[in-house]
Amino acid sequence: MEILQGRDFTGKVVLVTGANSGIGFETAKSFALHGAHVILACRNMSRASEAVSRILEEWHKAKVEAMTLDLAVLRSVQHFAEAFKAKNVPLHILVCNAGTFALPWSLTKDGLETTFQVNHLGHFYLVQLLQDVLCRSAPARVIVVSSESHRFTDINDSSGKLDLSRLSLSSSDYWAMLAYNRSKLCNILFSNELHRLLSPRGVTSNALHPGNMMFSAIHRNSWVYKLLFTLARPFTKSMQQGAATTVYCAVAPELEGLGGMYFNNCCRCLPSEEAQNEETARALWELSERLIQDRLGSPSS
Repeated sequence: MEILQGRDFTGKVVLVTGANSGIGFETAKSFALHGAHVILACRNMSRASEAVSRILEEWHKAKVEAMTLDLAVLRSVQHFAEAFKAKNVPLHILVCNAGTFALPWSLTKDGLETTFQVNHLGHFYLVQLLQDVLCRSAPARVIVVSSESHRFTDINDSSGKLDLSRLSLSSSDYWAMLAYNRSKLCNILFSNELHRLLSPRGVTSNALHPGNMMFSAIHRNSWVYKLLFTLARPFTKSMQQGAATTVYCAVAPELEGLGGMYFNNCCRCLPSEEAQNEETARALWELSERLIQDRLGSPSS
């Protein structure tokens, strides 16, 4: 990967969620092959262990490991953060990559629609729990993988107020693409507000779109999407190309200290107007904190 040529990340710690396949795996591998200590945070430990083995096959000296993280279970996020902190290592780059797509409607154990919790709230809680480590490791970067599909939706009601029912959809209102689009809008709003709050402490955050129509493990839940992505494959990016923007945002020297931005094809671009709404970003942050506190009975940080 061009952005990494000649770079040595020995001593840097990188955490990538959903890193057992697809863009997440390519991101994790890229850092591991350039000397970073990389942690693959995955729900399926069998697949995560296979991913670790594949990286070690390419370079037996790679410092890479897998840890269990299920973003659909808030207690799992909490346990992961505790286990990570017990390692007493810094955290220089946190890539919020894991996501789900085209799921049938379901509720998590925490009583929220699954796409919303996995794609947004689980990552929100993870960053909350690790923000002290990030700040101690400054300069540090948080990278949030969003999507251009954020442009095709909004999360406010007709009066302009944030509406939980538009985020955690009921079974009667559920459409998989709508749930996904709204979760991707949440990603950008979260990244922007995170940057506003933590940049004074040396932690920046940027969101990105990885690439058009890339088939990955998140599309395995629907035969329609499998067919669509198979037909489109000759015109789409490879997984390594898809990971390029993630890696660029994570390491580009010209982005040191800069955040609250949205990238596509390694270039900054403006997200939707809704994604730039600072009031909505603050409201989403506060709602996310309340949802976690209501379920766990303790502050989210």
